[in-house]
Amino acid sequence: MARIHGHEESIGKVFSDEYAYSIPPYQRPYRWEKEQAGELITDLLTAQREGMTGNEVTPYFLGSIVLIKQDDHSDAEVIDGQQRLTTLSLLFAALRCHLPPDQADIVSEMLLEKGSVIRGTQDRFRLTMRERDREFFQEYILRDARLEKIEGRTDPLPDPQKRLRDNVLLFKREIGELGAQARLELATFIVQHTFLIVVWTPNLDSAFRIFSVLNDRGLDLSASDILKSDIIGVIPDDEQQGYTDKWEEAEDQLGTAAFSNLFSHIRMLHSKRKQRGTILSEFRSEVKASDRPKRFIDDQLLPYASALLNILSEDYKSAEDATGINRMFRYLKRVGDSDWQPPALQFLAKHRTNPELLLHFFTDLERLAMGLWLDPSNYVNTRVERYARLIDAIDNGADLFAGNSPLQLTDEEKRRAVEILDGEIYTMSPKPKRSVILLRLDEALSSGEALYQFQTITIEHILPQNPPDNSEWKAWWPDQSEREANVHRLGNLALLNQRQNASASNYAFDNKKSSYFLGQSGSTPFQITTQVVAETEWTPAVFLEHQERYVKKLTEVWRLSI
Repeated sequence: MARIHGHEESIGKVFSDEYAYSIPPYQRPYRWEKEQAGELITDLLTAQREGMTGNEVTPYFLGSIVLIKQDDHSDAEVIDGQQRLTTLSLLFAALRCHLPPDQADIVSEMLLEKGSVIRGTQDRFRLTMRERDREFFQEYILRDARLEKIEGRTDPLPDPQKRLRDNVLLFKREIGELGAQARLELATFIVQHTFLIVVWTPNLDSAFRIFSVLNDRGLDLSASDILKSDIIGVIPDDEQQGYTDKWEEAEDQLGTAAFSNLFSHIRMLHSKRKQRGTILSEFRSEVKASDRPKRFIDDQLLPYASALLNILSEDYKSAEDATGINRMFRYLKRVGDSDWQPPALQFLAKHRTNPELLLHFFTDLERLAMGLWLDPSNYVNTRVERYARLIDAIDNGADLFAGNSPLQLTDEEKRRAVEILDGEIYTMSPKPKRSVILLRLDEALSSGEALYQFQTITIEHILPQNPPDNSEWKAWWPDQSEREANVHRLGNLALLNQRQNASASNYAFDNKKSSYFLGQSGSTPFQITTQVVAETEWTPAVFLEHQERYVKKLTEVWRLSI
């Protein structure tokens, strides 16, 4: 088992000859904004001011960093702590600008280890950034003692370099407003009385486990970052940068969360079963991407990333059927699980150039995904097993549109779906199910052309849940058991693009239509609500006509007839 070291170290020791930090290529770019940088220097100034008690100084802790490092070497890969180490380097660079030469030279030693002719060593930066930002960091921040060159860079920069520029200039401005003595005291406090817990271990797996335990605020380093190191690390050196660029471009386009999920989807496409261990261990054992790294990136990672981007952005492009396909993507995204995504990626990547087939497939996939999700008896294991059979059918070139295909709902599943739609929609759990059903119905009533871009969409009962005594509601619905049996059903629900108004829910029908359902604009964007407003009364017979019509419409939309 790898040996683990952990020590409390002053910042003066952290930025000394004992450590030479490098940011490995799988780490993400520098992310701290001016808000975090401003908070750091404010905290340091406050800690310095409040930590003085007579001749004693209360130490200030900045947390921990996790490194891959051998016991007898200074070289250290940063697994956790990149943001803090980089930002501290920016702070030293800014301090150096405002200190007298002899003191500035001491601070410069925090940034650069001086070489020695006698020892045969060369100058070495204390922190080496990722290759994309390395030259910028060294030229404009570490080498320029006055930071004059970076002040002149007003041109657009990549986001990481813009953050480096903005933060170092923020520090320079804040420190420039201090007096000479205050600057010296700040530098002294940071170097002597500010501490980090430095943890190191000689291998990546052990370091990642340590980081996972120490950092309970969410992983800055994800499984996808570790897999990036595994996979790109075995590509020949002269091709690594090209594949790193491809990898990072896909991550930038998808965003961190979706890109991380992509590896779970790829694992599912290979294993065709629910994940039992960690994504890291199962991806390595099932996908074996490191065996053929270039082929994995070119033939799997990039095509599936492109497919996922099309789905999440609803931007599949084709001369034919693109509108219908993107509409199905929109419907699928409303499903309350992502279990359907692996077969969706698989089919889209495989048949990207056949829009007619894609439209057919995604129409049926939306029906399957919705049918499985709406039925509370279908737990995650049931859904995953079904999608695993679908993945297998796609792999084997089976007829996906045959009645016995895993893509198609069985007669029992259709029966259950109709039973659910005809039941108490409003009380469904989880709550998003009821909104999904109503929006899907509303779009069907408007020929699928409706787009819902409102900040608020709520559901309102037409017949109130608790109608007042002596109201027209009770005159129309005198039987309490009949009211209770139907109040939460589909035909008694309307959509509003405003927040619910508890007092308005019990208005008389005409008043409720004019002041609540239509609102100040005198109209409603929802077809369901428009059809309610067209009624002159809301009796059990009127409700039943709406209920039957709506269930019939959804039965047609999802082809639920047996």
